[in-house]
Amino acid sequence: MTDLVTVGDATLRFSPPRGERIETAAGFDAHVGGPESNVAVAATTLGLDAAWLSKLPDTPLGRRVVGELRRHGVRTGVVWAGSGRASTAFVERGGAAGARTVPDREGAAIATAAAEDLPLGVVRDANTLFVSGATPARSETLLETTATLFSVAGEADTTRAFDTRFGATGLDADRARDLYDHLLDDVDVLVVDEADAEAVFGLDGDVVPAAHTLRTRYDCTTVVVTREEYRHPTVGLHGGEIHEVSPFAVETRDPAGVHDAFVGGFLAGRQRDTSVKEALRQGAATAALKRTIVGDVVVGSPDDVAAIRDDRE
Repeated sequence: MTDLVTVGDATLRFSPPRGERIETAAGFDAHVGGPESNVAVAATTLGLDAAWLSKLPDTPLGRRVVGELRRHGVRTGVVWAGSGRASTAFVERGGAAGARTVPDREGAAIATAAAEDLPLGVVRDANTLFVSGATPARSETLLETTATLFSVAGEADTTRAFDTRFGATGLDADRARDLYDHLLDDVDVLVVDEADAEAVFGLDGDVVPAAHTLRTRYDCTTVVVTREEYRHPTVGLHGGEIHEVSPFAVETRDPAGVHDAFVGGFLAGRQRDTSVKEALRQGAATAALKRTIVGDVVVGSPDDVAAIRDDRE
């Protein structure tokens, strides 16, 4: 049985040296990142057996994505498409305006991925399935594919986890809410950022009532609310328990992928049957480790995450 299966796209991100602009840079660093692939890498960093499922073009760029994830220990289940392209983006880091991203994902092969394209047996045999809101927002096909994946997982008693990722959907609030309404009744673990809860669901103010409202609305087992890029405590609601876990203080070298590292760390903690509070702490420590690393994914070992946790204890 696979510990964690994630399904989605991964983007080849090209960045000029920090402080340089895209239009004048002579060279670019290449990184692979995406919500689901980043979560899978974080889980493998913590010792889980994680697999990433997707649809990619059979091109050097598609193979670069797969090779990168395999180097991080992630197993891949990819359908190779004869048409379509790999998603790319150009990211400027630093400067007065902070990071700037120029996405280039139109016509990506992933947008045509139907449920029958993917190895559903891997989903049935997984302990946890994870998808982010960025994936079903890409196309109507992917919306229905995600709904089918959650249905298949539910029939197999696979835990279904979903992260709203409203900012990555490219949708307005009303369309995003319709998308969530289509999927979240079949979700067991919901991760939502405080800003998403306010923008999409109108839930401003105290995050604890917001978590209660979302859990009641969608009948989720667990709701996790992240806050302001982890500058404030993360809140987890599970059963009758409410937990708050503060972020770990580290120097931020690159904020890319920090949220995904948290999600991967949290899901890894739950996979090992730790309490929700301990899983939140593991997620916070994994996110802190990622902040110290340039690139989209967290690189290290369980000992590196444990060292960050031990500094506070």
